Amino acid sequence: EKARLARIEENKRMLVALGIEEASSQCRHKTPAASKSKARAGPPPLSDVQRAALARAEQWLERFECWLRGECSRANADKVMERVSELVSGRGVALKGGVEPAYLGRAVSISDDLVALKEHATAAYGALDNGGWHLRHPIGKLIKFQQVLFSSGGGGATSEAASSSDDLESGGGTPSSSSGAAAGWLVEGAAVEVEMDEEGLRGSRYGATFLGFADEARRVARLQYTHLTAEEGGEERLVEEAPCARLRPSPPAILGWSSRLRPGVQCELWHEDGWWEVVVYEKRRPPKPRGGPAQFEVYSETYGEVEATVGAGRLRPRLVLVHGREWLALAPFGFKCAVGAAQHVFSRAEAEAEAAADKAA
Repeated sequence: EKARLARIEENKRMLVALGIEEASSQCRHKTPAASKSKARAGPPPLSDVQRAALARAEQWLERFECWLRGECSRANADKVMERVSELVSGRGVALKGGVEPAYLGRAVSISDDLVALKEHATAAYGALDNGGWHLRHPIGKLIKFQQVLFSSGGGGATSEAASSSDDLESGGGTPSSSSGAAAGWLVEGAAVEVEMDEEGLRGSRYGATFLGFADEARRVARLQYTHLTAEEGGEERLVEEAPCARLRPSPPAILGWSSRLRPGVQCELWHEDGWWEVVVYEKRRPPKPRGGPAQFEVYSETYGEVEATVGAGRLRPRLVLVHGREWLALAPFGFKCAVGAAQHVFSRAEAEAEAAADKAA
């Protein structure tokens, strides 16, 4: 009976967070207010636009809640879900002393640059944010879940929950719609990356040129790899077929981003002519007075033999493809850039400093 009552209370709190039920009705045994003038009004009903925003996010929100409740206490999870529901619906988060709810009219999505959103919340609402519990803490949980969501399925394959609710495509590819039709960027001669599926290579990505479709349904691509050869030691480039769902456009070169590399950060390593997912273990700076660019010790959580100590030039942020139109860099980088760009400068000052350090070295 205690468990049943606890579930009822939990469901009612969720209904209040969504604006479907008044706050005064969430208690099983209500106590009358001292006076009508002191009674606190519940949140206004959701508008049609806000309800539609919540409906679009329903599947990944459910997954987020399941993940969240395994990460923190029940009370913490309840509060985070209230705030996240307000952010996702576009209702906004009411802050003490604020003129209007923060981010009113902006429906936050799991495909947004959440790092930039958290930085904006700190700058714009820091003094009103109740120690970070109303905005920075729930956005921080969304950032962590964004990493989990895009990492699920191995090698960064698209999360079914994310793609079906938010029309989202991850870094693992899926250049097709739900019907399997090819995306607009997949044209003959396009530079692409192929997510490998063979034993010992699974999850890594290799560059290739798209030669055309190998079937009438346009679900299978014919490719010529940029670096892989048909025979070991040979010069002829390997030509083979691969499902279009394992392709994505060739990402841009990222400049001026290495200052955010630190132990525990996920990134990708250029290894054996392909990109492999790794984690930073240690950041090393050359001893003074010699100086020079920092070196990073990285390793693969999947393949123990994939480890190296390299400069930032052999690393790149983890990028995911959103809506087939733009790249999103996962935390702690957090930026977006258009598909087709040759390069993206994260920090121009840092890019210039890196170039000067490389030249001096």
